[in-house]
Amino acid sequence: MYELLKRMVLFFFCVLTMFPAYLNYRKDQPSFDITQIADKDAITVVNANVRGFDQDDKGNTHWFVRAPLFVKTLEKAAPDILGMQEVTKVQYTYLKKSLRGYDSEILYSDDGAFSGSTPLFYNTAKFDLIERGSFWVSETPEKMSKGWDAECYRVCSFLILAQKSDGTHLAVFNTHLDHLGRQARINGVKMIAERMKQYGDIPCILMGDMNFVAERGDAYSTALSYFDNAKYCTADSDDGATWHGIGWKQVDSTEIDDYFFVSKTGVDVKQYRILRDCYDGVYPSDHYPIQMKLTLGERAEKDNEAGAVEALPVEPVIVF
Repeated sequence: MYELLKRMVLFFFCVLTMFPAYLNYRKDQPSFDITQIADKDAITVVNANVRGFDQDDKGNTHWFVRAPLFVKTLEKAAPDILGMQEVTKVQYTYLKKSLRGYDSEILYSDDGAFSGSTPLFYNTAKFDLIERGSFWVSETPEKMSKGWDAECYRVCSFLILAQKSDGTHLAVFNTHLDHLGRQARINGVKMIAERMKQYGDIPCILMGDMNFVAERGDAYSTALSYFDNAKYCTADSDDGATWHGIGWKQVDSTEIDDYFFVSKTGVDVKQYRILRDCYDGVYPSDHYPIQMKLTLGERAEKDNEAGAVEALPVEPVIVF
């Protein structure tokens, strides 16, 4: 109770110090309608760690400043399917209002005032909903719990969708694996992959902030035993860090924390991009969103062997 009260006091102090930005945040909230701007020839998928509502963030790193820029980046990307991480209640309320033409699924990781989540949004003009749900990434997924050696409560949200154009089903899972628990990352991947199997042999996407850091380690190798890294499934690809930390830590980052994994059949990846948007020196988050375009069907060729690396005994995970 004391910790919750302290965090609430910090929150309101932060609101007062950021009052001018807060007025703009409430008054000039941008929005867009995905049904009006979606790509008609491909499915666009975006993954984005928003950086949770952190009371320590001030100035240009504060959510009140970053929020409209985050929406602006999403509007340019025009995702039919959007997965996010670290989304708090304050942020979800804002994003629900800004992102029109979507339905969404969400579960908060714990009962704290600033608990995070891994919500999924989908374009209701392009997909019918078959099933939705969320669970904790743990040995007891139906109740709030930490899994294995995890430091934090971790959740996964999922959608089973049917493409309106032809009825093809698609399973989409979005998670944020633990930053410290090596076994939690390995078992989390296995758990989610096994959950996908209950929906049969349909195209699948696993996205999220996986905290694999550099496309290496046992958890990354485990993911490749079930999926392909979408980055290596198309010649029209991109490379580089997805966590940059600019504005929080001055680093020359090489950390690749954010991923799209796709089923080994049924998903034809056309393009992979890292969205490095910056607006007058202000970044929407401390992670770059990633984007892929795809169609449902067999891909002609793939180069996913480039994503396979030798597992390392220790994975250098340092961020959330």
